Amino acid sequence: MPGLRRHVTHLPRSDGTTNGKLVEVKTISPEKSSDVVLVKRQGDFMQLLIVRIDQDFQFKSKLRQGRTQGSGRPVSLRASQG
Repeated sequence: MPGLRRHVTHLPRSDGTTNGKLVEVKTISPEKSSDVVLVKRQGDFMQLLIVRIDQDFQFKSKLRQGRTQGSGRPVSLRASQG
């Protein structure tokens, strides 16, 4: 995704920034048969970027605004939702 600036390795709570907003990145690999990702509720991010890599190693991404707040169990989201 153009403009995504990754944080240094192992920085907790988000993966980078884009346009000054904290972003969490979730990747769906070609080996995974489902398009569901798990997102931790306590993450410190404003946007969620879901990247799907297909069998031909083509990338598709979807940027979702907002986040699921709270604590407890992670939230399951489909790449096609929202």
